[in-house]
Amino acid sequence: MGEEGGLSKFESSQPMILIAAMLFGLLIGPVFSGIASISNSVVYFSLVGLMFGIALGTPLGSVAKSFARLRFFGIAWSVNFIIVPLVGFLLASIFLSETPLIFLGFILYVVTPCTDWFLVFTGMAKGDVPLGLALLPTQLVLQILLIPVYLLLFTGEIVPFQLSALIETVIIFIILPFTLSILTNRAIIRTKGAEWKEKRMKNVPISIQTIALALAIFFMFAGQTQVIIDNVGPLSVVLLPVLIFFAISYVLSHYISRWLRLRYEECALLTCTSIARNSPLALAIAFGLFPNLPLVQVAIIIGVIVELPVLVLVVKALNKGRPTYCGRGL
Repeated sequence: MGEEGGLSKFESSQPMILIAAMLFGLLIGPVFSGIASISNSVVYFSLVGLMFGIALGTPLGSVAKSFARLRFFGIAWSVNFIIVPLVGFLLASIFLSETPLIFLGFILYVVTPCTDWFLVFTGMAKGDVPLGLALLPTQLVLQILLIPVYLLLFTGEIVPFQLSALIETVIIFIILPFTLSILTNRAIIRTKGAEWKEKRMKNVPISIQTIALALAIFFMFAGQTQVIIDNVGPLSVVLLPVLIFFAISYVLSHYISRWLRLRYEECALLTCTSIARNSPLALAIAFGLFPNLPLVQVAIIIGVIVELPVLVLVVKALNKGRPTYCGRGL
C-alpha cells in the first residue's frame, strides 16, 4: 500500500506484469521446447513461494480479535462462503458446463475470498481497514476448511480427485509456507525488532507474491503453449462469467449493506471482500490436485488478470457514491 493509502507503483503495475508474463510465456514456449520439461517443477516451487508471501503478510494473531464484531463477520462470512459460491456455481453451470476443466478452475477461483490486497482497495475506498484486518485471518481459515466441501458439492462428479492429493496439497502449499512465515517473522523481530520489521518489511510480502505469481504464470504458459492455443475458444468463454460474477458481487454487497443498514465503511469493506478473490490459494490448490490439467490453472489466471482493473473501477464507484450512501451514516 502506498503512503497515501493507495497503490504503490509496484502494486499498480501488477496487472501489466502478469499479462507480460503470460504473453512472454506464450512466445518463448514454442521456441525453447525444453521449458516444458522443467515448467512443472518451477511452477511448483513458485507457488510455494507465492503462498509464503501471502502468509508473511497475513496477521494470523488477529483471529481472536475478530470475534468482537460478530454481526459484520456473520454477514461477510454468509456472503463469501454461501451466497458468492452459489452465484459462481450458477454462472459456471450456465456458461461452462461444456468445458469441465474450465468449470473447475472457475469454481476454485470464485470460492476463495481474498486474504491480501482487498485491504488495499478497502483503504482506497475509505472503508474500515482495521475491521478488514480482523476479518482476514478468519476468512483464510474458513476457505481452507471449505474448499474440499465446495469441490465435493460443485465438481465432485465432474472431475474426481483423491483425498490423499488434497492432504498433500494442504501440507505443501498451506501448512509449510505458513509455518515458514511464522518462523521468519519471529526471527526478524528477534534480531531486528518489531519496529524495523514494520518499517522495512511492509512491502516485501506483495513483492514476493507478484514475482512468484509472474514466474508461475510464465512457466505455466511456456510449458503448455500448445494446449492453451488449442483451447483459446473455450478459455475465452470464461471472461463473460468472470465479469458477470464481479457485477453481481458488487450489486449484492450494496443491496445487503443497505438492507442491513451497514455503515458506509462496512459497505466498502464488504464490497471489496466479496469481489476480490484469493487466486494464489486457488492456483496452488489447482496445481496440487490437478498438476496435469493446465486448463484448470489457466482459467484461474484469467480471473487474476481481470480482477485488479475491476477493483480499481469498484473503488472509483464507491468513492463517487459515498456522499449519497444511506446506511447508518458515515
